[in-house]
Parts: sequence; C-alpha cells; structure tokens
Amino acid sequence: MSIKIQAKDCQNFEQSTSREWLETNGIGGYASSTVSGCNTRKYHGLLVSRLQKPEGKFVLLSKFEESLIADDIETGISTNQYVGTIAPKGYKHLVGFVHDKMPVFKIQTSRANITKRIMMLQNRDAVMCLYECTKNTNGSKLIIRPMLAYRDFHGLTGENVFLQVRTYPARNGFKIQPYEGMPPLYIQTTGKFEFFPAPNWYKNVEYAQELKRGFPGSEDLFCPGMFEIQFNKGDKILVTASTEELDDIDGAYEAELNRRSLFYKRLRGTTLQKPLKWSAHQFISTKPSGHKAITAGFPWFLEWGRDAMIALPGLMLHDDKKNTEYVDVLKEFALHTRDGVVPNFLGTDSTNNAYNSVDASMWFAWAVQQYLYTTKDLASLKGRIFDTLEQIFKHYRQGTLHNIQMREDGLISAGSYDTQITWMDANSNGKPVTPRNGCPVEVNALWYNFVCFLGELADMGEVPGCKDAKALAPKIQASFIKNFWLSDKKYLADLYTDAGPDESIRPNQVFAVSLPFSPLTVEQKNGVMETVTKHLYTPLGLRTLSPSDSKYIGTYSGGPVQRDAAYHSGTVWPWLIGHYVEALLKLDRKKNLDVVEEIIEAFRAHLNRDGLGSVSEIFDGDVPSTGHGCPSQAWSVAELLRLINLYDIAKK
Repeated sequence: MSIKIQAKDCQNFEQSTSREWLETNGIGGYASSTVSGCNTRKYHGLLVSRLQKPEGKFVLLSKFEESLIADDIETGISTNQYVGTIAPKGYKHLVGFVHDKMPVFKIQTSRANITKRIMMLQNRDAVMCLYECTKNTNGSKLIIRPMLAYRDFHGLTGENVFLQVRTYPARNGFKIQPYEGMPPLYIQTTGKFEFFPAPNWYKNVEYAQELKRGFPGSEDLFCPGMFEIQFNKGDKILVTASTEELDDIDGAYEAELNRRSLFYKRLRGTTLQKPLKWSAHQFISTKPSGHKAITAGFPWFLEWGRDAMIALPGLMLHDDKKNTEYVDVLKEFALHTRDGVVPNFLGTDSTNNAYNSVDASMWFAWAVQQYLYTTKDLASLKGRIFDTLEQIFKHYRQGTLHNIQMREDGLISAGSYDTQITWMDANSNGKPVTPRNGCPVEVNALWYNFVCFLGELADMGEVPGCKDAKALAPKIQASFIKNFWLSDKKYLADLYTDAGPDESIRPNQVFAVSLPFSPLTVEQKNGVMETVTKHLYTPLGLRTLSPSDSKYIGTYSGGPVQRDAAYHSGTVWPWLIGHYVEALLKLDRKKNLDVVEEIIEAFRAHLNRDGLGSVSEIFDGDVPSTGHGCPSQAWSVAELLRLINLYDIAKK
C-alpha cells in the first residue's frame, strides 16, 4: 500500500506540514521531515545520527536548501518557516508525494519537472537524495545549500564563534568538521558541479510544532556554501550527506535500493500489513555492541524497556519460526536486570540504566510467553532468559526496588506517592500526575499471568526455582477478585490500597481479560468489557479515563503542564487496542469480528495522516481524535499488527 498525496494537499501548507515521513538507517539514526519539506520540529533533520562520542542522537544536517536556475531565473523548491514568514515557498511547486519504501516528491516549476527521492543507507550514517529531471531547458542548474545544525536532537543552536567554517575538498564534493569532537560531514554528488564556499548563518528558523507544544522553537542554521550542479532533462543526480566519505555513490544507492526491494518482496500479508511491517522494521536497530534494540518512537524516544517488551511480539513475531533477533532483545534486557527489575531504560552503560518500572519485568515475562507459545522454541530461552524469570519471581516475592513486594494476600504492591512506576507515568513539577502507588490492577493481572506461566514451565522441568508458583496462583486469583472486582458496578477497580479501591474507569482492567491466564470468571470478563466498550473504546484505541469522570480531559494540547495533565486522563492510546481486541475475540469470536473490522479501517485511514505509514503515539479522547505525540510509535504499530493477526486467525 503506497501512500499518495495529491497536489491540492501538497500545496496546502497546513495539510502538507501535518504529514511526516521517516527514514531510518538500522543503527539508531534517521531522516525525517514533512511532506512540504518544512521542518516543524527540532527533531527533524536530513541526517540525524546516533553517535557514540559524544553519546546521543544529533541533528547534523538539518536539510538541503534547494533551488533551480533556468533561463537565469532562480526558483526555490524547498520550504522554511522563519519568524513571521515562510521562505521560500517550495511547497507550492509540489504536485504529488508518494511514500513507497522511501519518500518521493514530485516537483513542477514553469521550467522543469523534478522527481526527488530520499533514502538512508542501511548501517551507515549516510543519506542520499536523488534528483531526476524529466522536463527542463538546457543549461539549467540545481542549487544545493546544506543547512547544518550539529547539536543534540533535544536542543537548539544559535550563531556562535566556535563553529569552524572552513571546508576541504573531498571526492566529488567537500568536507566540513564544524566542531572539535564531532564527526565530519561529507557532502558529495554524482553531478557535474562547482562548490562556492560562502559561510553564512540562516537566522531564526522556526519550528511550529515545538512552539505549539510550549517549547522554544527557533534556531540558527549554518550554511558553508553552495553546490551548483548541471541539471538538464534526463539527468539523475545524487547528492549525499555522510559522516564518512563515500567511494561509490551510484553503487551504494543501487545496493540499498535492491536491499529494500528484496526486503519488501519477502514481506507477507495484505496491502495493510506489508507497509506496517515495513514501518515495524524501522524501530529495530543494531547497537555498537551488536545487540538488537527497539526504538520506542520517532523522532524523540530512545530504547525503553516497557515499550520494547510490549512491542516485541507485534514487531517481530510474524510467523511461527525461530527468531534470533527477538531472543537477542530479551537477552540484552535480561543481562541488565537488577534485583528482579528489568530496566525501563538502557543507557550507554549499566550505570545509566533506569529501573523505574514495576511492570517492565511483567511485560518481559509476557514477551517470553508470547515467543514460546508462537514458536515452541524452548531451547533459545534456556539459560539467561529463564534464569531472569526466576530472579523476577524471587525478588518480587521477597521485595525489591521501589517498594515492589508481594503482600501476604499474594498481590503485588509498589511505589510511593512521589513515584510513578506504572505505564501511566506522567510527571509534572516533580509529582506524579496520576498517582498509582499501591496495587495497580494491570500489574496484578500481569503478575497472575506470570505465576501461571511459571507453573507451566515448572511442569515442563524448567525454572526449578519457581516450583511453588503453581500453588501460589489460586491465592493471587482469590485476592485479585476480592480487592479489584466491584460487584455492584461490574468492572475492576484501577487501583487498590489500604484505603480501598480506586473506582476510576480506566483501560488497565482490560489486561485481566486479554492475557493468556485470567483470574476472572466469564461473567466478570463480560462485565469488564461492557464497561470498557461503553466508556473508553474508540476505533483508534482506548481512552485512559471515562468521559463521565470529572477529571477527564478530552484534548491533548497546550504546554507541557497541560499536556501532562491530559496524558492519562482521557487521551487515547492506540497500543491498548491490541489487548482490547484480544479480549473481545476470546469472549465471542464471531460476534466481535465487525468491531475489529471497524478498528482496522480506522487505522487504514490514519496511515495517510501524521506519521505516514505509521501509527501515532496518542490521540485526543474527543472526536475527531487528532493524533499527537510521536508520529511513529513502536508499540502502536506493533499492537495494530498483532490485532490484525488475531483477526485473521479468528476468521478461520
């Protein structure tokens, strides 16, 4: 399913800047911007590299400022927003956009027709722009002005005296090394060119999305000079940016194109599944250690434990075959598990890991369970992974970090009023927005599922340290129902503390129905799903709070404080829809197929908006359910893929 955007939407600035494309290189770097070509986020860039020294993601090259000279008239074909103005307005020359294995721009001026393609090279910090001239007058020239940022992708930069403006000749181009300790940048081309050094700062480039989100959104970009490239009808010219000099530019482009074509050809599924699987592979990268990693979301998230565990089955389990990459991710997190707590964030070394999660360990166990049930590959899990399951069981029972401990009644309690260690972890002014210290319902649903799974493994002769898990399960089940089930209201409390149950209607109760082992009766499951459907269901995900609640916030907008307040107070999260569908199909497969079809069609339409070919992090709770947050979120894509697979199985 290639995504096509027609001229009327391309030339509508609001429409074309609200749609974002993404390219990744498989080692943590990316290129991203909007269909209009106007960068609207500080995270947008043509070459954003994951560096080791200095460590982090850095926007090296913000963009190419492009124009065409024909008959001595220069026409700008790129787009920038400055304070109070848009210049140039290249989007007005955009007559079509296609996203099919790469972003493709169709540009038309009075003197030329140009097709532009952008592609990152796999496993290299290099981006390639292919300009093809299909109509032009002889003697025309393509003008390329590289716009450098060279700063951390969370930051902004300004004109400064420390930047080294000098450029050096390189093969078919030039090299510049703006700052000591940062990698060089090579700009190269296959065209017949001249380079004119002309150091200049472009002042007050504005990023509308940052301003909208209540953050600073203006910076200065540095241009070292101008490429002037002969560009006549029939010409195909590559212009590349890389942290290393490329020897064979044409060969590298063809090799990457062939790799993509072969990869896409091997993908199985419908016209919806194939582009989603293409999107899924963009979240998977290889770390310098050689281990696989899951980027939680583009453009600004890194590798998060909870997100990775939830996303793994949907991103990687597309069949019943052994998957070494899946197991590698599990082993990497198992290696860094501390006192039974799976890291919620993996830093560059163990000293930078974060262990601020009660549920990452439970989701780790679920990811192991999903892998085993799907592939039957027991051998790959022996050793470190099964040992980690034993450690989680041991430490959660006896007590571990963040007051995580099994109570006498078998339930897990965790946290304090000053911590936020469930997935509803928004923090404002140093305090949790949604305090859930005590016994959260989803943590205990996961705990019950985990203990039952351990019982299965023990029966198979595995996890010898968990032989008593099976006997513990009935106790947990009884306590779960006693403390969470609201018999008069027919749904589950979101949280239980010594003060009693929190009766807020939230989506966390759905996991007590969807997980492989449920502590509930059929009648209780039906009650939960009726409540969730009535109060929380939207075709794009589940609301995080019922609209009938006085604390409900239906739109995710404003500055950081306002947005944090809404994050888990009504905002829709699409990753929850996978477990919602799984729960529905478990209760009544045939009756609920129509609902699943409605969900699939809603997401099919969404793939043409926001992050093209991908799924947003969140949506407004109120109609029209506008997308927000990261435009490409790993667990959103993963759970959509997983629910489509569940739907396909249910139809058989």
